Amino acid sequence: MENLIESKSKIFSNNAIICLGIIALAGFLLRFFYFPEGIPVTLDGANFFWYANDLSISGTFSNIPYNIPNNGWPTFLSVFFYFFNSENFLDYMELQRYVSVIISVSTIIPMFILCRKFCGNKLSLLGASLFVFQPRIIENSLGGLSEPLFILLELSCLVLFLQNNWKFKYLSFVFLALACLVRYEGIVLIIPLSILFLLKNRDYKINIPRFLIAISIFLVVLLPMIFVRIETMGFDGIFSHSVAAIQVSSGILPSNTLNPIESISILIKSAALSIFPIFFIFLPLGFFAFFRNRNFDKYTILLFLIFMSIPIIYASSRGIAEPRYFLTLFPILSVISVYTVKEITRKVNRIKTMTIVVVVAILLSSIVYLDYNKIDYEYELDAYHVGLEVSKRTSVINGYYPEAKYVHNKIDVISNLGTFPILSSEIEEKVKRIKLYDDPTWKDENRVIFTSLNEFIDYGKNEGLTHIIADESENRPQFLKDIFKNEAIPYLTKIYDSSEHGYQYHLKIFQIDYEKFEPVE
Repeated sequence: MENLIESKSKIFSNNAIICLGIIALAGFLLRFFYFPEGIPVTLDGANFFWYANDLSISGTFSNIPYNIPNNGWPTFLSVFFYFFNSENFLDYMELQRYVSVIISVSTIIPMFILCRKFCGNKLSLLGASLFVFQPRIIENSLGGLSEPLFILLELSCLVLFLQNNWKFKYLSFVFLALACLVRYEGIVLIIPLSILFLLKNRDYKINIPRFLIAISIFLVVLLPMIFVRIETMGFDGIFSHSVAAIQVSSGILPSNTLNPIESISILIKSAALSIFPIFFIFLPLGFFAFFRNRNFDKYTILLFLIFMSIPIIYASSRGIAEPRYFLTLFPILSVISVYTVKEITRKVNRIKTMTIVVVVAILLSSIVYLDYNKIDYEYELDAYHVGLEVSKRTSVINGYYPEAKYVHNKIDVISNLGTFPILSSEIEEKVKRIKLYDDPTWKDENRVIFTSLNEFIDYGKNEGLTHIIADESENRPQFLKDIFKNEAIPYLTKIYDSSEHGYQYHLKIFQIDYEKFEPVE
């Protein structure tokens, strides 16, 4: 089989380039249509943002107060921040999202090459479409998270390894090392990559020296950042976390690992949510057709799929039901799904027509899914702006997840100060939140269950609680719902009502008067 360089002109023919360009344009347009303009990135995205911000300003890892083991993405992002110039932090957050979107759409190039290895040009375009129009891939690319870069690097590693030229196989170890810096679970792929590298050529006198070269290349790329992490954080973030995961799984370290039935239930639920709607249709027949005629390349795909599933199984055993973890499997699932269409076209003999019909169907189903599940951006903008008002008026409050994500993450302080860029260490976080039992971000073993307002305030007094936040959410404890509806509580004074300022998100702030408060006996 011709290698990537020798077959470059055939892989990227004029028609293929034009079609990929159209697919990429559609991918961009779809993402920009749902782009959350004016809304800050939060949670994991905010952590990556501040890491990239601090690194771009200070130029050194030692001044970053964040112990993020997966620092490959914010390190890469800091380069863009360094050359970007704005006094508005939201512009930097939008840049973070733009870079993520570009990476996500660019993944169609290795996706096309991988599919072409098995399916030919026309169906390879279908494979690229299956990936880039996946609604969960689109949603994830808008969050400014690390998955788009991680998927691109892992997929590039697989594509390069499948080439016959040994230079590309060496390069696959480079991309795997970079993937490990973005997300440490990528390290599991060193096992199938090493096994397949050694089995590719049974002449071990030649193969073992080549393998030692490949491993050396892998370590040369990996070690500089590992040394930086050890020096700045005290751990390497790859092997340290992998060993800890093994110890937890084996019972050496205590954990909240679930029993097998619960773990399998969570795994099935997460998998079902992840593959719906597109893969749900294409995967069953595709698996059968793909592995019907097996060869070394297909065994490579299978091994990669198995080992990439290990972190997902581990997460399920810890009770983490997160479809986001399945995104790393989507490139391989896209290749397998193409085989469903390949089986159909073998009978109808209309590849071009069938490909166009399926691509249009995928695009339409993705739009329907995204539109049905889209975020209420007006509500989120209101929650953000109301959160700024909370930050201005309060000091210590009760948690009100998920709207509270716009408070106590430095974003509220920066918005009110209007000064940027600035190091995160120079920002004094103003608002402290006391989490309630209904907050899913609070680990089970640390939950404190409050059954009444008096009980919560009595507890919060020792924590410096100054204000009570109540909103119209039905997910709040009953005593917060009662406060929201009945404001006539002697020791609470309403100081803010968002509805009076025209906001869709209805929230009230009450100040506590401890002189009138009677503690729980």
